[in-house]
Amino acid sequence: MRNALDDSAAVEEQSPSRVMAPFALGVGSWGTPPGVKLDLRYAPDEAALLDHDVGAMWEAVVRRSAGAGSALASHYAVDDPYGGVRGAPVVSRFFNVGLSAEQVTFGAGVTSLLHALSGLADHGVVMSPVLTHPDLDTWSATRGGRVVPLEGPPLRDQLSLALARVRPTLLHFDRPDFLGQMLDLDELEHLLAVAERAGTIVLIDESAAQYLGPSGSAGRLVNRVGNLIVLRGFTKAYSLGGMRAAYAVASRELASTVRTLVPPLQVSELSLAVALELLRAGDMFAHVRARVCAVKPIARQVLQDAMLSVIATREELPWLGVRDTEQRTSAFLEQRGVFALRPPATGRQPSAGTDVLRLTIPLSDDRIALFSQLLA
Repeated sequence: MRNALDDSAAVEEQSPSRVMAPFALGVGSWGTPPGVKLDLRYAPDEAALLDHDVGAMWEAVVRRSAGAGSALASHYAVDDPYGGVRGAPVVSRFFNVGLSAEQVTFGAGVTSLLHALSGLADHGVVMSPVLTHPDLDTWSATRGGRVVPLEGPPLRDQLSLALARVRPTLLHFDRPDFLGQMLDLDELEHLLAVAERAGTIVLIDESAAQYLGPSGSAGRLVNRVGNLIVLRGFTKAYSLGGMRAAYAVASRELASTVRTLVPPLQVSELSLAVALELLRAGDMFAHVRARVCAVKPIARQVLQDAMLSVIATREELPWLGVRDTEQRTSAFLEQRGVFALRPPATGRQPSAGTDVLRLTIPLSDDRIALFSQLLA
């Protein structure tokens, strides 16, 4: 497999004519296909395992607002259009790091923030591992930027060498990535220092880091460096994708840049109020992690018994990866009504790094039984 040290892998640029929105965006492949008996692209059974009742928290926010929430809807937040004034104290406690109001910017979901922050590249070079969520790269390429894909997992030394050689305007990656691989905070801090010397902004999408809680978040590093932006949302683990709320936490040196790119007044007052209530609750995912660790070996054994090639992932994350060489595994699963998540098509040339699938493991007894039955 090629990696970030190979010139052909690290410097292959993506032509805007080959990578176009909206067809290459992640959402383009998220619709429900026919014949689904068990959809393992998502986790509808995770919300019941949260340490707090999210539905009850939502209802409590509405009850506290006059007119069953109408007072929130009537409030026009011109004095806090990015949510930072109200959000910074809460996000600071969540990450245990001091943040100013300008460092915290709320948007209408991570998708919206990625769209706005694609402007960070400013027609320069965006570098990202091939299993990074494609939206920012797609928008950057569509607007005339250049995308440098990196094969292989996001390893510190490979990324550092590629940064020093390519010196991109923006390094963008998911933490954890599509297969649940991620740098720890010490490795990440080293990488950020390399990027700062190269004049590179680092944008980390932590949409899927919720399961691990806030203590290991890259958000804890924003005051130690001047080139970091971290995104978080409420879809993964919280199961509140329809709330359309997310937030960016930025180094002080980048806070004003984020505000020049992200439109104000994106998040409804109700969504912002619920988002802050969830963050005040802190790490809500201990029961989710325990359940994942309990049932993941069962799911792994079911896949191995079906003679599928399983890829190791971090144990607390509710996914398993499998090889999908020539899409044979996809065909095998879909014939049985089981649908896994493919890496979104981005217009890149096919590579050994993207011939994988991700299965969100069933967490409820009923879904585990159905999974075992369909693959027996």
